[in-house]
Amino acid sequence: MYAADGQGYVDDAIDGIEVDNIYVSPEVPDADALEATLAQQVGDASIGIAVLSDNALLEASGPDIVREIATAHPDCETVIVAVGDDLWAGSHALGQGEAMGIANQAEQSTDSLEAALTETVQGVIAASDAAGAGDDGVGGGPIIGGVLTVAVVLAAGVAVWGVSRSRRRSRGENRHAPLPDTVRPLVARLRALSGEYAAAAASGNPVAGEVSAEVSLVAENATELFDRLDRKGDEGQRATAAVEYGETLRKLTAALDRDYLLDILEHPDLWDEPGDRVREVRTALSSFSSELVENIKQVNARRGLHFQVSLDGLIGRRKELQEWDRAFERADGETGPIPRAD
Repeated sequence: MYAADGQGYVDDAIDGIEVDNIYVSPEVPDADALEATLAQQVGDASIGIAVLSDNALLEASGPDIVREIATAHPDCETVIVAVGDDLWAGSHALGQGEAMGIANQAEQSTDSLEAALTETVQGVIAASDAAGAGDDGVGGGPIIGGVLTVAVVLAAGVAVWGVSRSRRRSRGENRHAPLPDTVRPLVARLRALSGEYAAAAASGNPVAGEVSAEVSLVAENATELFDRLDRKGDEGQRATAAVEYGETLRKLTAALDRDYLLDILEHPDLWDEPGDRVREVRTALSSFSSELVENIKQVNARRGLHFQVSLDGLIGRRKELQEWDRAFERADGETGPIPRAD
């Protein structure tokens, strides 16, 4: 349960970060080389990194490790923790949930711990640079938003622990296959949104906590569906699912994004019919989540997929979502990107 020198894993990480902002446990393979690589990537950025073996989870959860390091080193604007092959991150220099979203996306798009950490560091630095100097005077306090985001995501439902465990199993030979281009950025956005809803829950909004867990589960099951389609070698079904779910996921993401459901939950007094709007989106989210699970079962049984859930009804009822959908169609016809509704 404890590190070799008799001190806890977290204590070792806190002491190591005190020296040069980076600590790689000697239990991690090629620890010295990884530490040198991370040091080169971090440079003089205000980022603390701890890389620990799976044994650290016997002492504390990933979010708790982030929290303790952030408390011990308030001078670090961002804290990134790797335990085994899983990443967690928190930051008071970025928007709530943004650091965790960057880490999640890095895990999904890379096939090694070093690559995932490197991409996370680069993403955090780029996002911090984009944020500019608007945070002057904010630094120096403990990380609140990012750490609470990570903690609440894990507390919001057992499903998220399953996400972490499945990612650990997926590394190397059995890692998840890359998601189709039509789906990958949307799943990454959903993971980031899960963190943003968790942050809202930490501010006293229990419904946001429930949505956080539901969104995280959808992102994981979408990944699992395409991974199983890839393993079973059914390219036809995988291509069909990429088209169908690319369409549905973009509409679901628009409804969940911060300009719609998240804003309604945080500012219900500024919307007409807020209760009806919340029920509409949550019903659509639940229906889509159930369909994903059913299609995973269909793949396991080597049967055809069923695409019965359409969000056209949800989009059609609300003018705000209709305008987003039309804007997407115009952008998609001109440049092909998947826009964010923010």
